[in-house]
Amino acid sequence: MKLTHSLLMLTAVTALFGTTVTTASAATRSEIQALPHQSATRAAHDAVEGSSSTAGIQTDDVHADTVINGGQTAQTSRSKAVVNLAKKLASMNIPYVWGGESLHGMDCSGLTDYVYAHVADIHLGHYTVTQESKVTTKPVSKAKPGDLLFWGSAGATHHVAIYIGNHQFVAAPQPGQNVDVETICSSFMPSFAGTVK
Repeated sequence: MKLTHSLLMLTAVTALFGTTVTTASAATRSEIQALPHQSATRAAHDAVEGSSSTAGIQTDDVHADTVINGGQTAQTSRSKAVVNLAKKLASMNIPYVWGGESLHGMDCSGLTDYVYAHVADIHLGHYTVTQESKVTTKPVSKAKPGDLLFWGSAGATHHVAIYIGNHQFVAAPQPGQNVDVETICSSFMPSFAGTVK
């Protein structure tokens, strides 16, 4: 009788635990609530789900749409995720390919569109002038990590990159070069910056 009762309890606990795991597995990434330790929580979830990458790229803090611990806003979280993905791409030897927007090759606007699409589900368009319309412009001196940097006059820009802080940006520079981290300098100074709306 005691063995039967124990087996029934074990079966009930297993059924309950199994239901919990199934329910957690059914949750999508966008349904996971932002928590004080969101990156650790997301990493744990991804380890179980096997969904922590987008085409082989780690994307922590993707779709962080709520206010998280300590008053950190979704904008701050999004900016951090943009910078992290941009830096990751700069380490992957991705060649400049005109019109490219994949891990096989990118041009400047393809890079910025790729990053924002994968991090925040924001599609900037694959043309610098189109991307201008998706930002709130500001002087380069006011750029924050995650902002876009533009070269050329408004309405006629010819290059764009992602500002990562400390006077550095990630860009797909030109044919024959790879996506890389570069430093703002007077000989190739951006014309203006913009925060993606």
